[in-house]
Amino acid sequence: SRIPPPFSLPLPPAGLAHSFAQMVSQMGSQAHLAAAAETLTRYPPMPDDWRTGPRFAVIGGSGVTVAGEERFSVETPFGLAVNVSFLDVGRKVLFLNRHLCTHVDESTGVVRYAPPHELNYRAMVWCLHACGVKKVVALSSTGSLHPENIPVGSVVMPDDYYMVKPEAMTFWPHPAMGTFEADKEKGQVGRIHFAPAIKEDEDWMKFRAEVQAMVHPVLVSPAGEQLRMSRGQTRATWPCVGHAEDAIEEHPCVYVNTIGPRFETRAEIRAYRGLGGSVVGMTCAYEWTLCSELFIPYALLSVVDNACNGLSTHPGGALQEYLDHKHNIGALTTAIVHALVKGLVTQELPAPAA
Repeated sequence: SRIPPPFSLPLPPAGLAHSFAQMVSQMGSQAHLAAAAETLTRYPPMPDDWRTGPRFAVIGGSGVTVAGEERFSVETPFGLAVNVSFLDVGRKVLFLNRHLCTHVDESTGVVRYAPPHELNYRAMVWCLHACGVKKVVALSSTGSLHPENIPVGSVVMPDDYYMVKPEAMTFWPHPAMGTFEADKEKGQVGRIHFAPAIKEDEDWMKFRAEVQAMVHPVLVSPAGEQLRMSRGQTRATWPCVGHAEDAIEEHPCVYVNTIGPRFETRAEIRAYRGLGGSVVGMTCAYEWTLCSELFIPYALLSVVDNACNGLSTHPGGALQEYLDHKHNIGALTTAIVHALVKGLVTQELPAPAA
């Protein structure tokens, strides 16, 4: 049966990841009604007047432990996003943990971990758009395809991505999406045909340089003492090799997006190295694509937690190296987020059109 008000939620389009909206619409038992009520108690809908932008967003992952005190939910055409918070008192910087924002436990109504292949990327990114986000910085955990050049403990800023399984990741056919351009007269806010991660995208290129400058204070913080530099990085250019606006051509850094949730095989890693990959992750190309569809510049900071399978010299192999390193990077990722918030709150964005 349908969930009665005040717990009515729109169903996302067929074929999307199993979301909270699907759960409560398909299961009408008292237990699930109680779980729905618990979700909206823990993550009340974000007030409409708080969604007025413009603002920034930070997306974190399994190695990021920060979050705002108050947590909210945001309904989207693609499912419910929960655990949404702000990192500053002025509510200018919104935070989402990609693994803890699109799925809730069906029996308790509490947000649960969602592995990479299960994430509802559309709900997550549309939530950012609905909250007036104009620029996104994402942190990710990655494996190094070239540990001799990009060692464990380093941080890089990828400028391109390679999708191992280049499946369609798009908001289409939502009516707010255009084809080659967004028709504002039709209320469109994005387009589906575009070339991502190109130097001709001036807003993206400028934002990368701004993020590069924002995180520099991390180097002189106590957390920065555990950082290792990638080959070619200097204290002046970190986390890029060279200036952010030049690095994409002179020193490309390619994020290889695998499917997950398992780690890659040794044969796969050899193939990705041959394709020019730099680091491997399981999530960020999807986010990058959807943000780009909505004209939202997306800057990625990748923390290297392990050398990839077949390349690690750790006694326990790549997986154990990842687990060991992840437990020790909380101070570093927290310092990066704090530096980002300090830099982002000083940024000015144009007011939304009347």
